[in-house]
Amino acid sequence: MAHGPGATGGLPRTVVVHHRSGIGDLIWHLPYLRAIAARSAGGKVSVIARPSCKAAEVLAAEACIDEVIEFDHRPRKGENRKGRHDGLLAQIGFVRDLRARGFGRIYIFSGRVRYALLAALAGIPRRAGFGFSVGERMLLSEAPFIRPYAGPGNWVYPEVTAFCVAHGLVDGPVIPRMTVLPAALEAAGRDLQVFPAPRYAFSIGTSEPRKNWGAERFAQLAEALLRRGCGVVLLGGPAEAEAARQILDKLPPTLRDGVLLSAQGSVQRSAALLRHCQFCLGNDTGVLNMAVANGVPALGLFGVTPPLAHDPLLQGLTGDGMASIRTEDVLDRLAGLKAPAF
Repeated sequence: MAHGPGATGGLPRTVVVHHRSGIGDLIWHLPYLRAIAARSAGGKVSVIARPSCKAAEVLAAEACIDEVIEFDHRPRKGENRKGRHDGLLAQIGFVRDLRARGFGRIYIFSGRVRYALLAALAGIPRRAGFGFSVGERMLLSEAPFIRPYAGPGNWVYPEVTAFCVAHGLVDGPVIPRMTVLPAALEAAGRDLQVFPAPRYAFSIGTSEPRKNWGAERFAQLAEALLRRGCGVVLLGGPAEAEAARQILDKLPPTLRDGVLLSAQGSVQRSAALLRHCQFCLGNDTGVLNMAVANGVPALGLFGVTPPLAHDPLLQGLTGDGMASIRTEDVLDRLAGLKAPAF
């Protein structure tokens, strides 16, 4: 057991760096945050995360989370703003804040040298990270290190899994499952009770225009499902409000009462709505990952990105660009999957 600075009851006060910027990326890391918390002081862990992954919202129902610390450095290009922690003075201030918290250990879910340097300057004695470069390894205090993922598909989940296995935190890959606030679940249940079941949630958001299936095709699919007696939930953030309205406007007026439009900023609200749906489909974005993490089967449309393979509940439909995936292709795949109402 560890003793000394940052230790309580023989276990270290621990902080984890989550480098990735998306909500789905953070959801992939949930089981590993829990595994680290179970070996930390008070059964809790603090998390350093970028604002765009909405960690405070995603982790709001997690009993093992002590604190979310935002590191607002180099926001996504689409945000068109400067980060609060861009620049030397801002990062010095961040280091000072970290040092004041007195952490005894840090796990860095990244191969970036920057985080190892910040941790060393903050005086955190036990520092573990991916160790992809010589420079990073020189600033870390604990092995083992891992190699960058070189297999098919997305690398984020395989790398964090390999890291946690190497450090004895888990025995193998752990399928992510999300915890949702009871109040959010209750409110979503009330709001959806007037909509027909089975309910299909549409993942209409996208981090890049090239990954968007488009309002026209989403409307065609929604109409086909509504005519089968299904309900449809259009899920996205505030940036998707106009796209959701376009989809709704393209539907025959007689079918629109079967559609719930939810383009808002609460991750817990979206997760709760998903819990009351029977299937999810749409763009490669956080909603797909949130769906399967809440036990909802999903079909992702992967026209420009490799299909995700971390959860058997998530199936993929591929194509040569999003426009190559036809509405008929999606309906045929749903039938093959024996999705609700097929």
